[in-house]
Amino acid sequence: MDFQEIKKYYKDKFESFGHTAQGMDWKDKASQYLRFEIISKYMDFNSSPTILDVGCGSSEFLNFCLINKLQCNYKGLDITEEMVASSNNRFGPNTAVLGDLFTFQSNEQFDYVIASGTFNAKLNSDNENWKLFFYDNLLKMFEKSKKGIVFNCMSEHVDWTYDRLYYPNISNLTAFIVEKLSRKFVIDHSYDLYEMTVYISK
Repeated sequence: MDFQEIKKYYKDKFESFGHTAQGMDWKDKASQYLRFEIISKYMDFNSSPTILDVGCGSSEFLNFCLINKLQCNYKGLDITEEMVASSNNRFGPNTAVLGDLFTFQSNEQFDYVIASGTFNAKLNSDNENWKLFFYDNLLKMFEKSKKGIVFNCMSEHVDWTYDRLYYPNISNLTAFIVEKLSRKFVIDHSYDLYEMTVYISK
């Protein structure tokens, strides 16, 4: 996958809006935090889990955890230099590192590997290539997790669509999950956004 178009897209967002929800390409903070709330309910915070946040942006999920007193050991991963710098400026050195799952120089496993919005903006990629990229990342996320992975993505059940976004087919996605990852999964389509959150357990 050529990340240059994606990097420019998010760099432009960040330069326009900073480390706000809009700077991460979300409509507003309320919807951004609703996504975090849904993701977090599938994670056990009782033992301060280790978390890898793929496509972390400015690590706002960590801020959500701090606000809600959800103790965790957090690491962010992002391909955009500005996002990584923002994360580390906000929360301390090494909060986030630059790269993607396939260049991440660490053999460490994490209790949970999460991704919020990371696989939505396909931009000019065609659907089939983006689907392969999406599935390859899910395989890598699951490989690096000890307890499971949680991610959100667009739903096909919408009133309108945007060409720049990727809307995975639920049947194809669940078939892939069962065949390649686990039979223990949840698809949460219950909240008031045009998307779904998926939890896949080890």
